[in-house]
Amino acid sequence: MGAEQSKKRKDFKNISDEEYKRFMDTYKKATSGRSKMTREEFTPTYTIIGEFNVQCYYRLVKLEPSGLLQAKTFLKIIDDGLGHFDSLAKALKITFGDQKEPIMRNVVKIFCDSNKFTREDQVRLYDYFEGENNRPVEELEHFFSSCPLFPYCAAFIYQKLIERQGDSKMPVLSDKSILLGNVDQLILNSHLPFDRRKNWTMLFSNQRDGNSFSQLLRKVNGEGPCFIVVRTMRGRRFGFFASHGLLAGPQYRGTAECFLFQLAPVLAVYNATGRTDNYAYLNYQQQSLPNGLGIGGAEDVWPFFIHESFEGGLCQKNSSAFDQCWLAEEEHFKIKHLEVWRPGDKPAKSFEEQLLEAERSPEKSIIDKDPEARAVLEMAGKSMHSEAYRDPAPLLD
Repeated sequence: MGAEQSKKRKDFKNISDEEYKRFMDTYKKATSGRSKMTREEFTPTYTIIGEFNVQCYYRLVKLEPSGLLQAKTFLKIIDDGLGHFDSLAKALKITFGDQKEPIMRNVVKIFCDSNKFTREDQVRLYDYFEGENNRPVEELEHFFSSCPLFPYCAAFIYQKLIERQGDSKMPVLSDKSILLGNVDQLILNSHLPFDRRKNWTMLFSNQRDGNSFSQLLRKVNGEGPCFIVVRTMRGRRFGFFASHGLLAGPQYRGTAECFLFQLAPVLAVYNATGRTDNYAYLNYQQQSLPNGLGIGGAEDVWPFFIHESFEGGLCQKNSSAFDQCWLAEEEHFKIKHLEVWRPGDKPAKSFEEQLLEAERSPEKSIIDKDPEARAVLEMAGKSMHSEAYRDPAPLLD
């Protein structure tokens, strides 16, 4: 029996023997053992398709001379939907029609309904995909390459049709966020390295920890890659991802994995252009350097910068460090809420070890270069016993 089942399944590259058996058991139960399925049998059996299942049925049976849906026809479309981008695009056109908008709307609605997202989530996710997809329906697979979250949402539908447990793209949060909704988490998580997508830890919240820059400094300093998320008094929500976290001192940290994002009033991600190495920055109580937290800028020109006073920040439009954007839609913004989240695990090396590593590098330490950095370390709540925190060497005569 098993060998016969495997032989029947040979035409399906992306469906296992167990999934094939499970599908056929469900199909035969719905049809009372018959080889063809009517619309009245299809709609209550494949509820994952929701309100679109009648339309879907009629599209599927266009391939059938008898006008009734055979299991092998449906399985072939599901198999394509679980395959590479080109075959997924083909499956979507058969399932939902050959127009781009209905395909996107149907995928988003089914995905959101199945995951119990709100109506607002559904609208925001569709608007995000629409903003990302400027290609015609004939080039759907190219859109998949530039926005891999959409093919994940689309393949989710075909996984459910064979009762496959797919991997979730939603992170598990350590605390409740007042700034990040379901769609915000889903989209930001899809832009992270794979090893940082499972668990997010809240490092700081001004609602929990107070409106204090020194508290923010203590909570985020040397704690690893993180998101900074702000809601302004005008209701704008935006932030950035620091790929290597924040470490107090005059040096920038991070790589082109850093990115900016807007969450409201629009939802968009702005990638690094590679034109600068000035990524994440954190400094405090300096006389000659910017004091605060920011990314992608210098002096008084930043796409995102929070002053050490914590009252507000700077936001210039169209920084050369990232894709063109104006996050706050105002040059000077006031902070209402601020959260910092670390995706993934804490770095294996502590704050002190990171500083010692910098100290042993061929370059002079940050304390040699800037004695005022000592004040930053003290504000970060770090003891001064380590050799990394020594007094500057005397100048030669």
